[in-house]
Amino acid sequence: MSERAVAPRPLAGKVARALHVVAALLAAHGLLLWLVDTLHDRLPAPPDAIGPVLFWLLAVPALVLTRPFIPLFWKLGLMNAPGWFAWPKALGVALAYGSWIAALLAVAWLVRLAGRPPDAER
Repeated sequence: MSERAVAPRPLAGKVARALHVVAALLAAHGLLLWLVDTLHDRLPAPPDAIGPVLFWLLAVPALVLTRPFIPLFWKLGLMNAPGWFAWPKALGVALAYGSWIAALLAVAWLVRLAGRPPDAER
């Protein structure tokens, strides 16, 4: 066997770890989005400057992450469309975030599996 086949591939471990970190950050963002939505009515009104910040930090990434799932959400009735702008319902956002997290973890597992030396499978 060649040296390359026997030597461990640390890059695969680093890439898999980075994908795990991204999945954890995505889960934390989804949790923060849910928490802000839940506590929005219970807390006093925030100052005017916080509204745009929350929109750009929470709503815009959520809309970007749910964009690939929009046709499916329309078919499943998981979209709100009260006027000229439509956005996913809370269950749709949760499904999109769960799908992205599952996909990132699956890719991390495949990267880690591909980075193993051939003798490690025994």
